[in-house]
Amino acid sequence: MKLGKLLIYLSILVALAAYVYFVEIKHKQEQQAIEEKAAKIVHLEKDKIVEIELLSRDKEKIELKKPSDTWVLTAPIKTKADMSAVASLLHSITDAKPEKVVSEKDVKWEDYELDKPEFAVALGTKDQTAEIRFGSANPAKTSYYARVDEQPRLLLVPDTLKTSLNKSAFDLRDKTVVGLSPDQVDHIAISTEGKEIELQREAKDQWIMAKPERIRAKAAIIALNLRTLTNLTARSIIDDPDMDGDPYGLNDPQETILMAGKEREQTLLVGAIQKKEGGPGAEPDRYARIKGQDTVYVLDGRALKSLKTNPDELRDRSLLTFNPADIEKLEISLDGKTWLAAKDKDNKWSLEQPEKKEKLDAWPVTSILWDLKDLEWKSMTKPGPADLASVHLDKPQLTVSLFKKGDSEPLLLKAAWLVTAEKEGQEEGAKKDGQTPGPEQQPSAEKNVESPFKGTVAEVTPDKAAAPEGVSVLVQPQEEQGAIFAIDGSFVSRLRTDLKRLTEKN
Repeated sequence: MKLGKLLIYLSILVALAAYVYFVEIKHKQEQQAIEEKAAKIVHLEKDKIVEIELLSRDKEKIELKKPSDTWVLTAPIKTKADMSAVASLLHSITDAKPEKVVSEKDVKWEDYELDKPEFAVALGTKDQTAEIRFGSANPAKTSYYARVDEQPRLLLVPDTLKTSLNKSAFDLRDKTVVGLSPDQVDHIAISTEGKEIELQREAKDQWIMAKPERIRAKAAIIALNLRTLTNLTARSIIDDPDMDGDPYGLNDPQETILMAGKEREQTLLVGAIQKKEGGPGAEPDRYARIKGQDTVYVLDGRALKSLKTNPDELRDRSLLTFNPADIEKLEISLDGKTWLAAKDKDNKWSLEQPEKKEKLDAWPVTSILWDLKDLEWKSMTKPGPADLASVHLDKPQLTVSLFKKGDSEPLLLKAAWLVTAEKEGQEEGAKKDGQTPGPEQQPSAEKNVESPFKGTVAEVTPDKAAAPEGVSVLVQPQEEQGAIFAIDGSFVSRLRTDLKRLTEKN
Protein backbone atom coordinates (compact mmCIF):
# COMPACT_ATOMS: atom_id res chain seq x y z
CA MET A 1 0.00 0.00 0.00
CA LYS A 2 1.33 3.39 -1.02
CA LEU A 3 2.15 5.96 1.67
CA GLY A 4 -0.32 8.47 0.21
CA LYS A 5 -3.27 6.08 0.51
CA LEU A 6 -2.21 5.15 4.03
CA LEU A 7 -2.25 8.80 5.06
CA ILE A 8 -5.71 9.26 3.52
CA TYR A 9 -7.10 6.28 5.44
CA LEU A 10 -5.46 7.53 8.63
CA SER A 11 -7.02 10.98 8.18
CA ILE A 12 -10.46 9.40 7.67
CA LEU A 13 -10.00 7.32 10.84
CA VAL A 14 -9.01 10.39 12.87
CA ALA A 15 -12.00 12.32 11.53
CA LEU A 16 -14.37 9.47 12.44
CA ALA A 17 -12.91 9.26 15.95
CA ALA A 18 -13.29 13.02 16.40
CA TYR A 19 -16.90 12.83 15.17
CA VAL A 20 -17.73 10.00 17.57
CA TYR A 21 -16.18 11.86 20.49
CA PHE A 22 -17.50 15.38 19.87
CA VAL A 23 -20.89 14.53 18.38
CA GLU A 24 -21.88 11.21 19.83
CA ILE A 25 -20.16 11.09 23.26
CA LYS A 26 -19.52 14.67 24.36
CA HIS A 27 -22.81 15.97 22.98
CA LYS A 28 -24.73 13.24 24.77
CA GLN A 29 -22.89 13.99 28.04
CA GLU A 30 -23.67 17.70 27.71
CA GLN A 31 -27.29 16.97 26.85
CA GLN A 32 -27.58 14.62 29.83
CA ALA A 33 -26.15 17.30 32.15
CA ILE A 34 -28.64 19.86 30.81
CA GLU A 35 -31.54 17.45 31.33
CA GLU A 36 -30.42 16.60 34.88
CA LYS A 37 -30.13 20.29 35.77
CA ALA A 38 -33.55 21.01 34.27
CA ALA A 39 -35.08 18.18 36.30
CA LYS A 40 -34.00 19.73 39.60
CA ILE A 41 -36.40 21.73 41.71
CA VAL A 42 -34.20 24.85 41.87
CA HIS A 43 -31.57 25.91 39.36
CA LEU A 44 -29.13 27.85 41.55
CA GLU A 45 -25.46 26.89 41.75
CA LYS A 46 -24.64 25.62 45.23
CA ASP A 47 -21.32 27.47 45.51
CA LYS A 48 -22.92 30.81 44.63
CA ILE A 49 -25.68 30.72 47.26
CA VAL A 50 -25.05 33.34 49.96
CA GLU A 51 -28.35 33.49 51.83
CA ILE A 52 -30.84 30.94 53.18
CA GLU A 53 -34.11 31.50 55.07
CA LEU A 54 -36.21 28.82 56.74
CA LEU A 55 -39.78 30.01 57.29
CA SER A 56 -42.22 28.07 59.42
CA ARG A 57 -45.70 28.70 60.81
CA ASP A 58 -44.82 27.67 64.36
CA LYS A 59 -41.12 28.61 64.58
CA GLU A 60 -39.05 31.74 64.46
CA LYS A 61 -37.50 32.65 61.13
CA ILE A 62 -34.04 31.18 60.69
CA GLU A 63 -31.63 33.18 58.59
CA LEU A 64 -28.18 32.16 57.38
CA LYS A 65 -25.76 34.39 55.49
CA LYS A 66 -22.37 33.96 53.90
CA PRO A 67 -20.60 37.34 54.00
CA SER A 68 -17.20 35.83 53.17
CA ASP A 69 -15.94 32.25 53.15
CA THR A 70 -17.94 31.05 56.15
CA TRP A 71 -21.60 30.90 57.04
CA VAL A 72 -23.12 32.71 60.01
CA LEU A 73 -26.48 32.40 61.68
CA THR A 74 -28.05 35.89 61.80
CA ALA A 75 -31.55 35.03 63.11
CA PRO A 76 -32.98 34.22 65.59
CA ILE A 77 -29.51 34.63 67.15
CA LYS A 78 -26.23 35.91 65.79
CA THR A 79 -23.50 33.28 66.03
CA LYS A 80 -21.27 31.04 63.95
CA ALA A 81 -22.98 28.43 61.82
CA ASP A 82 -22.20 24.73 61.75
CA MET A 83 -20.44 24.45 58.40
CA SER A 84 -21.17 20.76 57.90
CA ALA A 85 -24.87 21.25 58.76
CA VAL A 86 -25.17 24.12 56.27
CA ALA A 87 -23.32 22.10 53.60
CA SER A 88 -25.82 19.27 54.10
CA LEU A 89 -28.70 21.74 53.82
CA LEU A 90 -27.34 23.15 50.53
CA HIS A 91 -26.76 19.67 49.15
CA SER A 92 -30.38 18.71 49.87
CA ILE A 93 -31.72 21.89 48.23
CA THR A 94 -29.63 21.97 45.06
CA ASP A 95 -29.83 18.22 44.32
CA ALA A 96 -33.55 17.83 45.01
CA LYS A 97 -35.80 16.49 42.24
CA PRO A 98 -39.59 16.12 42.29
CA GLU A 99 -41.14 12.69 42.39
CA LYS A 100 -43.66 13.83 39.83
CA VAL A 101 -45.45 16.86 38.38
CA VAL A 102 -49.04 16.53 39.62
CA SER A 103 -50.39 19.36 37.49
CA GLU A 104 -48.88 21.81 35.02
CA LYS A 105 -51.42 24.62 35.59
CA ASP A 106 -54.82 25.71 36.96
CA VAL A 107 -54.01 24.53 40.49
CA LYS A 108 -56.18 25.54 43.44
CA TRP A 109 -53.34 26.14 45.86
CA GLU A 110 -55.57 26.27 48.92
CA ASP A 111 -56.54 22.63 48.29
CA TYR A 112 -52.91 21.67 49.01
CA GLU A 113 -52.28 24.24 51.79
CA LEU A 114 -49.90 26.09 49.48
CA ASP A 115 -51.70 29.41 49.74
CA LYS A 116 -50.38 29.58 53.33
CA PRO A 117 -47.56 27.01 53.38
CA GLU A 118 -46.60 25.31 56.62
CA PHE A 119 -42.90 25.50 55.74
CA ALA A 120 -40.80 27.25 53.09
CA VAL A 121 -37.14 27.61 52.16
CA ALA A 122 -35.90 30.75 50.43
CA LEU A 123 -32.38 31.05 49.10
CA GLY A 124 -30.44 33.36 46.91
CA THR A 125 -27.22 34.19 45.16
CA LYS A 126 -26.08 37.75 44.47
CA ASP A 127 -28.18 37.73 41.28
CA GLN A 128 -31.00 35.19 41.73
CA THR A 129 -33.49 33.95 44.29
CA ALA A 130 -35.64 30.85 44.65
CA GLU A 131 -38.26 29.61 47.10
CA ILE A 132 -39.66 26.16 47.78
CA ARG A 133 -43.01 26.02 49.58
CA PHE A 134 -44.23 22.84 51.26
CA GLY A 135 -47.94 22.17 51.60
CA SER A 136 -49.94 19.23 52.89
CA ALA A 137 -48.89 15.59 52.72
CA ASN A 138 -50.25 13.19 50.12
CA PRO A 139 -52.82 10.58 51.26
CA ALA A 140 -50.08 7.97 51.82
CA LYS A 141 -48.13 10.44 54.04
CA THR A 142 -44.94 9.63 52.14
CA SER A 143 -44.61 12.87 50.17
CA TYR A 144 -45.52 16.55 50.24
CA TYR A 145 -47.08 18.85 47.69
CA ALA A 146 -44.76 21.70 46.80
CA ARG A 147 -44.49 24.84 44.67
CA VAL A 148 -41.38 26.66 43.46
CA ASP A 149 -41.59 30.47 43.33
CA GLU A 150 -44.71 31.53 41.44
CA GLN A 151 -44.55 28.70 38.94
CA PRO A 152 -47.92 27.25 37.93
CA ARG A 153 -46.79 23.63 38.41
CA LEU A 154 -47.85 21.50 41.39
CA LEU A 155 -45.04 19.16 42.43
CA LEU A 156 -44.89 16.12 44.65
CA VAL A 157 -41.60 15.81 46.59
CA PRO A 158 -40.35 13.09 49.00
CA ASP A 159 -40.95 13.61 52.71
CA THR A 160 -37.20 13.16 53.26
CA LEU A 161 -36.60 16.47 51.49
CA LYS A 162 -38.74 18.40 53.95
CA THR A 163 -37.17 16.55 56.88
CA SER A 164 -33.65 17.40 55.69
CA LEU A 165 -34.51 21.12 55.35
CA ASN A 166 -36.79 21.75 58.33
CA LYS A 167 -34.02 22.33 60.88
CA SER A 168 -33.93 24.25 64.14
CA ALA A 169 -31.57 27.11 64.90
CA PHE A 170 -29.70 24.78 67.28
CA ASP A 171 -29.24 22.23 64.48
CA LEU A 172 -27.59 24.88 62.30
CA ARG A 173 -25.47 26.75 64.83
CA ASP A 174 -21.87 25.96 65.68
CA LYS A 175 -21.89 23.82 68.83
CA THR A 176 -18.12 23.68 69.23
CA VAL A 177 -17.03 24.53 72.77
CA VAL A 178 -13.23 24.78 72.56
CA GLY A 179 -11.86 26.99 69.80
CA LEU A 180 -8.47 25.28 69.55
CA SER A 181 -7.14 22.36 67.53
CA PRO A 182 -4.89 19.69 69.12
CA ASP A 183 -1.77 20.94 67.34
CA GLN A 184 -2.30 24.45 68.76
CA VAL A 185 -2.04 23.21 72.35
CA ASP A 186 1.39 23.03 74.00
CA HIS A 187 0.37 23.23 77.66
CA ILE A 188 -2.43 21.55 79.62
CA ALA A 189 -3.30 22.11 83.28
CA ILE A 190 -6.15 20.15 84.86
CA SER A 191 -7.40 20.80 88.38
CA THR A 192 -10.03 18.48 89.81
CA GLU A 193 -11.03 17.42 93.32
CA GLY A 194 -8.09 19.28 94.83
CA LYS A 195 -5.58 17.52 92.58
CA GLU A 196 -3.61 19.22 89.86
CA ILE A 197 -1.62 17.95 86.89
CA GLU A 198 0.36 19.93 84.34
CA LEU A 199 1.51 18.65 80.97
CA GLN A 200 3.98 20.36 78.64
CA ARG A 201 4.77 19.57 75.01
CA GLU A 202 8.52 19.27 74.35
CA ALA A 203 8.35 18.21 70.69
CA LYS A 204 5.65 17.20 68.22
CA ASP A 205 4.97 13.82 69.82
CA GLN A 206 6.78 14.27 73.13
CA TRP A 207 5.18 15.44 76.38
CA ILE A 208 6.34 15.69 79.96
CA MET A 209 4.32 15.90 83.14
CA ALA A 210 5.48 18.90 85.19
CA LYS A 211 3.08 18.29 88.11
CA PRO A 212 2.64 16.50 90.49
CA GLU A 213 6.09 15.18 89.52
CA ARG A 214 8.34 15.70 86.52
CA ILE A 215 8.16 12.56 84.39
CA ARG A 216 7.81 11.65 80.76
CA ALA A 217 4.15 11.45 79.73
CA LYS A 218 2.47 9.10 77.27
CA ALA A 219 1.93 11.06 74.05
CA ALA A 220 -0.79 8.72 72.73
CA ILE A 221 -3.03 9.24 75.78
CA ILE A 222 -2.49 13.01 75.73
CA ALA A 223 -3.36 13.08 72.02
CA LEU A 224 -6.58 11.20 72.83
CA ASN A 225 -7.38 13.68 75.62
CA LEU A 226 -6.80 16.63 73.28
CA ARG A 227 -9.05 15.15 70.59
CA THR A 228 -11.78 14.64 73.20
CA LEU A 229 -11.48 18.22 74.48
CA THR A 230 -11.24 19.98 71.11
CA ASN A 231 -14.12 17.90 69.71
CA LEU A 232 -16.50 18.68 72.59
CA THR A 233 -19.88 19.76 71.26
CA ALA A 234 -22.73 21.18 73.30
CA ARG A 235 -25.87 19.16 73.84
CA SER A 236 -27.66 22.40 74.52
CA ILE A 237 -26.62 26.05 74.80
CA ILE A 238 -27.80 28.73 77.20
CA ASP A 239 -26.97 32.08 75.56
CA ASP A 240 -28.23 34.41 78.28
CA PRO A 241 -27.79 32.46 81.53
CA ASP A 242 -29.03 33.84 84.83
CA MET A 243 -26.01 33.51 87.10
CA ASP A 244 -27.73 34.67 90.31
CA GLY A 245 -27.15 32.09 93.00
CA ASP A 246 -24.66 30.16 90.81
CA PRO A 247 -27.25 27.66 89.47
CA TYR A 248 -24.70 26.05 87.15
CA GLY A 249 -21.91 25.65 89.70
CA LEU A 250 -19.50 27.70 87.60
CA ASN A 251 -18.46 30.35 90.13
CA ASP A 252 -16.62 27.64 92.03
CA PRO A 253 -16.13 24.99 89.31
CA GLN A 254 -15.54 21.37 90.17
CA GLU A 255 -12.94 21.10 87.43
CA THR A 256 -10.84 23.53 85.38
CA ILE A 257 -8.99 22.57 82.22
CA LEU A 258 -6.49 25.06 80.80
CA MET A 259 -5.32 24.58 77.20
CA ALA A 260 -2.66 27.00 75.97
CA GLY A 261 -0.55 27.48 72.86
CA LYS A 262 1.76 30.07 71.40
CA GLU A 263 -1.08 32.26 70.13
CA ARG A 264 -3.97 31.82 72.56
CA GLU A 265 -5.32 29.93 75.52
CA GLN A 266 -8.71 28.83 76.81
CA THR A 267 -9.86 27.54 80.17
CA LEU A 268 -12.86 25.23 80.34
CA LEU A 269 -14.78 25.50 83.61
CA VAL A 270 -16.83 22.39 84.44
CA GLY A 271 -19.61 22.94 86.95
CA ALA A 272 -22.65 21.21 88.37
CA ILE A 273 -24.40 18.12 87.12
CA GLN A 274 -27.48 18.67 84.99
CA LYS A 275 -30.54 16.73 86.06
CA LYS A 276 -29.51 13.11 85.75
CA GLU A 277 -31.33 11.11 83.11
CA GLY A 278 -30.98 7.57 81.83
CA GLY A 279 -30.68 4.23 83.53
CA PRO A 280 -28.43 3.08 86.36
CA GLY A 281 -24.77 3.85 85.74
CA ALA A 282 -25.51 6.53 83.15
CA GLU A 283 -23.03 9.41 83.32
CA PRO A 284 -24.89 12.71 83.89
CA ASP A 285 -24.28 15.73 81.67
CA ARG A 286 -22.39 18.71 83.07
CA TYR A 287 -22.70 22.48 82.83
CA ALA A 288 -19.60 24.23 81.50
CA ARG A 289 -18.36 27.48 80.02
CA ILE A 290 -15.20 29.02 78.69
CA LYS A 291 -13.59 31.40 81.17
CA GLY A 292 -14.28 35.00 80.15
CA GLN A 293 -17.42 34.09 78.18
CA ASP A 294 -21.05 34.15 79.33
CA THR A 295 -22.47 31.28 77.27
CA VAL A 296 -23.20 28.13 79.27
CA TYR A 297 -22.99 24.74 77.59
CA VAL A 298 -24.41 21.37 78.56
CA LEU A 299 -21.73 18.78 77.81
CA ASP A 300 -21.84 15.01 77.49
CA GLY A 301 -20.76 13.67 80.87
CA ARG A 302 -19.33 10.51 79.29
CA ALA A 303 -16.88 12.54 77.17
CA LEU A 304 -15.60 14.43 80.22
CA LYS A 305 -15.41 11.22 82.25
CA SER A 306 -13.29 9.58 79.53
CA LEU A 307 -10.43 12.07 80.05
CA LYS A 308 -7.36 10.38 81.51
CA THR A 309 -6.10 12.50 84.42
CA ASN A 310 -4.53 9.91 86.71
CA PRO A 311 -0.75 10.56 86.75
CA ASP A 312 -0.13 6.82 86.84
CA GLU A 313 -2.11 6.36 83.61
CA LEU A 314 -0.42 9.34 81.96
CA ARG A 315 3.09 8.21 82.82
CA ASP A 316 5.10 6.95 79.86
CA ARG A 317 6.47 3.57 80.91
CA SER A 318 8.25 2.91 77.62
CA LEU A 319 11.69 1.40 78.07
CA LEU A 320 13.02 2.37 74.65
CA THR A 321 12.29 5.52 72.68
CA PHE A 322 12.91 5.15 68.96
CA ASN A 323 11.25 5.06 65.56
CA PRO A 324 11.33 1.51 64.12
CA ALA A 325 11.93 2.95 60.64
CA ASP A 326 15.22 4.50 61.87
CA ILE A 327 16.77 1.19 62.93
CA GLU A 328 19.43 -0.03 60.48
CA LYS A 329 20.85 -2.97 62.43
CA LEU A 330 19.47 -5.29 65.11
CA GLU A 331 21.53 -7.67 67.25
CA ILE A 332 19.93 -10.00 69.80
CA SER A 333 21.57 -12.59 72.04
CA LEU A 334 19.18 -15.05 73.69
CA ASP A 335 19.38 -18.70 74.81
CA GLY A 336 23.03 -18.98 73.77
CA LYS A 337 22.46 -17.82 70.19
CA THR A 338 22.98 -14.50 68.44
CA TRP A 339 20.76 -13.06 65.74
CA LEU A 340 22.11 -10.22 63.61
CA ALA A 341 19.95 -8.54 60.97
CA ALA A 342 20.82 -5.45 58.94
CA LYS A 343 19.36 -3.26 56.19
CA ASP A 344 21.07 -2.91 52.83
CA LYS A 345 21.23 0.28 50.75
CA ASP A 346 17.71 -0.43 49.46
CA ASN A 347 16.34 -0.72 53.02
CA LYS A 348 15.85 -4.47 52.62
CA TRP A 349 16.59 -6.68 55.63
CA SER A 350 19.07 -9.55 55.51
CA LEU A 351 20.18 -11.99 58.21
CA GLU A 352 23.89 -12.30 59.02
CA GLN A 353 23.67 -14.58 62.09
CA PRO A 354 23.03 -17.34 63.10
CA GLU A 355 23.01 -18.03 59.33
CA LYS A 356 23.18 -16.06 56.12
CA LYS A 357 19.82 -15.21 54.65
CA GLU A 358 19.28 -12.62 51.94
CA LYS A 359 15.92 -10.99 51.19
CA LEU A 360 14.64 -11.56 54.68
CA ASP A 361 10.90 -11.21 55.23
CA ALA A 362 10.53 -7.81 56.85
CA TRP A 363 7.51 -8.59 59.00
CA PRO A 364 9.28 -10.70 61.71
CA VAL A 365 11.90 -7.94 62.11
CA THR A 366 9.18 -5.29 62.15
CA SER A 367 7.28 -7.32 64.76
CA ILE A 368 10.36 -7.43 66.99
CA LEU A 369 11.02 -3.69 66.62
CA TRP A 370 7.44 -2.68 67.39
CA ASP A 371 7.32 -5.07 70.35
CA LEU A 372 10.46 -3.39 71.69
CA LYS A 373 9.04 0.08 71.06
CA ASP A 374 5.81 -0.82 72.91
CA LEU A 375 7.61 -2.59 75.75
CA GLU A 376 6.65 -1.04 79.10
CA TRP A 377 7.98 -1.55 82.60
CA LYS A 378 5.73 -2.68 85.44
CA SER A 379 7.86 -1.35 88.28
CA MET A 380 11.08 0.58 88.71
CA THR A 381 13.84 0.58 91.33
CA LYS A 382 15.85 3.80 91.35
CA PRO A 383 18.67 3.83 91.98
CA GLY A 384 19.19 0.19 91.10
CA PRO A 385 21.41 -2.07 93.20
CA ALA A 386 25.15 -1.46 92.93
CA ASP A 387 25.69 -5.22 92.62
CA LEU A 388 24.03 -6.26 89.33
CA ALA A 389 24.44 -9.91 90.34
CA SER A 390 21.62 -9.43 92.86
CA VAL A 391 19.24 -8.98 89.93
CA HIS A 392 21.15 -11.43 87.67
CA LEU A 393 22.19 -8.66 85.26
CA ASP A 394 25.90 -9.36 85.64
CA LYS A 395 25.29 -12.24 83.20
CA PRO A 396 22.13 -11.29 81.29
CA GLN A 397 20.20 -14.00 79.47
CA LEU A 398 19.00 -11.47 76.88
CA THR A 399 20.85 -8.62 75.20
CA VAL A 400 19.29 -6.40 72.51
CA SER A 401 21.29 -3.80 70.58
CA LEU A 402 19.47 -1.39 68.27
CA PHE A 403 21.60 0.68 65.89
CA LYS A 404 19.78 3.84 64.82
CA LYS A 405 20.58 5.80 61.70
CA GLY A 406 23.16 8.48 62.47
CA ASP A 407 23.97 7.25 66.01
CA SER A 408 27.44 5.99 66.91
CA GLU A 409 26.28 4.05 69.98
CA PRO A 410 23.39 1.57 70.04
CA LEU A 411 20.35 1.50 72.24
CA LEU A 412 21.08 -1.35 74.62
CA LEU A 413 18.66 -3.52 76.59
CA LYS A 414 19.84 -6.26 78.97
CA ALA A 415 17.43 -8.62 80.71
CA ALA A 416 17.79 -11.40 83.26
CA TRP A 417 15.50 -13.59 85.32
CA LEU A 418 15.55 -16.39 87.89
CA VAL A 419 16.61 -19.67 86.32
CA THR A 420 16.60 -23.32 87.34
CA ALA A 421 14.39 -25.61 85.26
CA GLU A 422 14.47 -23.13 82.43
CA LYS A 423 18.26 -23.41 82.11
CA GLU A 424 18.05 -27.17 81.95
CA GLY A 425 15.42 -26.96 79.23
CA GLN A 426 17.49 -24.53 77.22
CA GLU A 427 20.62 -26.67 77.55
CA GLU A 428 18.74 -29.71 76.33
CA GLY A 429 17.30 -27.68 73.46
CA ALA A 430 20.76 -26.36 72.59
CA LYS A 431 22.13 -29.92 72.48
CA LYS A 432 19.35 -30.87 70.08
CA ASP A 433 20.51 -28.03 67.81
CA GLY A 434 24.09 -29.30 68.00
CA GLN A 435 25.29 -26.35 70.07
CA THR A 436 27.54 -26.18 73.08
CA PRO A 437 25.94 -24.23 75.92
CA GLY A 438 27.67 -20.91 76.48
CA PRO A 439 28.82 -19.63 79.84
CA GLU A 440 25.58 -17.84 80.37
CA GLN A 441 23.77 -21.18 79.97
CA GLN A 442 25.66 -22.91 82.75
CA PRO A 443 23.67 -23.56 85.94
CA SER A 444 23.69 -20.43 88.02
CA ALA A 445 25.47 -20.54 91.33
CA GLU A 446 23.08 -17.84 92.47
CA LYS A 447 19.83 -19.59 91.60
CA ASN A 448 18.71 -19.31 95.21
CA VAL A 449 19.54 -15.61 95.52
CA GLU A 450 16.39 -13.65 96.25
CA SER A 451 15.72 -11.04 93.53
CA PRO A 452 14.03 -7.73 94.29
CA PHE A 453 11.92 -8.55 91.23
CA LYS A 454 10.27 -11.54 92.84
CA GLY A 455 8.47 -14.25 90.93
CA THR A 456 8.20 -18.00 90.69
CA VAL A 457 10.66 -19.87 88.50
CA ALA A 458 9.39 -20.47 84.97
CA GLU A 459 9.11 -24.09 83.85
CA VAL A 460 10.64 -24.90 80.46
CA THR A 461 10.54 -27.83 78.05
CA PRO A 462 13.01 -28.25 75.20
CA ASP A 463 10.35 -27.48 72.60
CA LYS A 464 8.49 -24.66 74.31
CA ALA A 465 9.95 -22.23 76.81
CA ALA A 466 7.38 -20.75 79.18
CA ALA A 467 7.40 -17.03 79.84
CA PRO A 468 9.97 -16.32 82.56
CA GLU A 469 8.96 -14.44 85.69
CA GLY A 470 10.88 -11.93 87.75
CA VAL A 471 12.44 -10.36 84.62
CA SER A 472 14.70 -7.42 85.45
CA VAL A 473 15.93 -5.02 82.77
CA LEU A 474 18.67 -2.46 82.35
CA VAL A 475 18.46 0.05 79.47
CA GLN A 476 21.20 2.35 78.20
CA PRO A 477 20.79 5.21 77.53
CA GLN A 478 17.67 5.90 79.59
CA GLU A 479 16.16 9.05 81.11
CA GLU A 480 15.84 7.25 84.44
CA GLN A 481 19.59 6.87 84.87
CA GLY A 482 20.69 4.00 87.10
CA ALA A 483 17.19 2.51 87.28
CA ILE A 484 16.42 -1.19 87.10
CA PHE A 485 13.03 -2.13 85.67
CA ALA A 486 10.73 -5.12 85.94
CA ILE A 487 8.82 -6.24 82.83
CA ASP A 488 6.28 -8.88 81.89
CA GLY A 489 8.05 -12.10 80.90
CA SER A 490 5.64 -12.69 78.01
CA PHE A 491 7.87 -10.33 76.00
CA VAL A 492 10.65 -12.95 76.11
CA SER A 493 8.26 -15.63 74.82
CA ARG A 494 7.12 -13.42 71.93
CA LEU A 495 10.72 -12.59 71.11
CA ARG A 496 11.66 -16.28 70.97
CA THR A 497 8.80 -16.90 68.53
CA ASP A 498 9.78 -14.00 66.27
CA LEU A 499 13.46 -14.98 66.28
CA LYS A 500 12.54 -18.52 65.26
CA ARG A 501 10.62 -17.11 62.30
CA LEU A 502 13.74 -15.28 61.10
CA THR A 503 15.43 -18.58 60.27
CA GLU A 504 12.38 -20.40 58.92
CA LYS A 505 12.30 -21.11 55.20
CA ASN A 506 9.95 -18.90 53.19
